[in-house]
Amino acid sequence: MVQNFEKKLVLITGASRGIGKSIALALAKDGAHVICAATEARNSGKVVAEIQAAGGKATAVGCLVENPLAVKRMFAEVLDQAGPVDVLINNAGISKPMLTMEMTEENWDQHMNINCKSIFLCSQAAALQMKMNNGGSIINIGSILGRNAFPATLGYCASKAAVDQMTKVMAIEWARYGIRVNCIAPGYIRTELIDQLAVDGKVKLKDLERRTPQRRLGTGDDIANAVRYVASEGAAFMTGETLVVDGGWTAFGYYQT
Repeated sequence: MVQNFEKKLVLITGASRGIGKSIALALAKDGAHVICAATEARNSGKVVAEIQAAGGKATAVGCLVENPLAVKRMFAEVLDQAGPVDVLINNAGISKPMLTMEMTEENWDQHMNINCKSIFLCSQAAALQMKMNNGGSIINIGSILGRNAFPATLGYCASKAAVDQMTKVMAIEWARYGIRVNCIAPGYIRTELIDQLAVDGKVKLKDLERRTPQRRLGTGDDIANAVRYVASEGAAFMTGETLVVDGGWTAFGYYQT
């Protein structure tokens, strides 16, 4: 199915690399004006340049998405310069594995602030614009670890489980305004983050591949294609759902060596 996002304004957090970058490139190719948000605007400059070089429309913005004032300022500036947001992709997130007995309060707070609080802040700001604009679509990027446990990931698992529930609450509250809220829960996706975790000895790529029924890690494009569908009119009756995209990981309850 060919998706058409022409005249749609899409804001993506964590758009400078990984899954966020893949989503930005895909939606820009489909005709959207993509606002690429990162901690600093210059961080998403390369993504914006790539989109523009291909004839697409994109703008880089800087925002600490866990900061309420910064989020309000970003959405106000976007509204003033480009109009109301039609689609919000809450993609910004971190993963800093640490065994629970050794885990620091700082580690907990970082996961909750960036993976969870930022979704509340950005979704609220976007919904206020969407309400005045007769609707829109919000997609939260969760994780299979929002429903599956893994050692040394207490902060990550807890924050991603919260994303599932936040998605449902926002969906049922805002449906009356024509706002759809859904979550996409990726499995293990080959990104810079996973590569760094492998370098640090936190995960083993070959083990992850063996555990996945499709025997491969996912790609950014796998998630971008799911976003393209969920954000489109083809999913007009879909809200409050979490779509798992994990190559069969969650369905598979047996570890095969």
